[in-house]
Amino acid sequence: MAFGLEAVSPVEVSLNSPRAEYFDAEASQEGIQLHNVLMEEIRDEAFKRVLQQQARTASYFNKKVKVKQFLVGDLVLRESATSQPTIKGKFKAPWEGPYQVTKVVAPGTYRLSTLDGTPIKNAWNAIHLKKFYQ
Repeated sequence: MAFGLEAVSPVEVSLNSPRAEYFDAEASQEGIQLHNVLMEEIRDEAFKRVLQQQARTASYFNKKVKVKQFLVGDLVLRESATSQPTIKGKFKAPWEGPYQVTKVVAPGTYRLSTLDGTPIKNAWNAIHLKKFYQ
């Protein structure tokens, strides 16, 4: 269907195919209107299926996530790739630190300071931190 009309090949018109011979414009128009009315319901059902699939995917992903939680006073290492993304190289240390957790801003977000007490400017997400063991 294109622009509300059914496409008919030239062969069908010249050979008088049953499709072209028994074509009823009024019935076709009614079918098109019915299809347009039902289209909203079809879209709603498709949207519900998309939401269900997204929920299943999220639950599958969330089962595999390991939550990292740190307490105030814990010593952590910070990913150097996130703190200095312009510095690259094969021999660059992957972790910086140790740093001390000074504040829990939100679950999974922390404020850090150096061991001498100098605060670090940004808050850091737990995915970019790992526990430091002495």
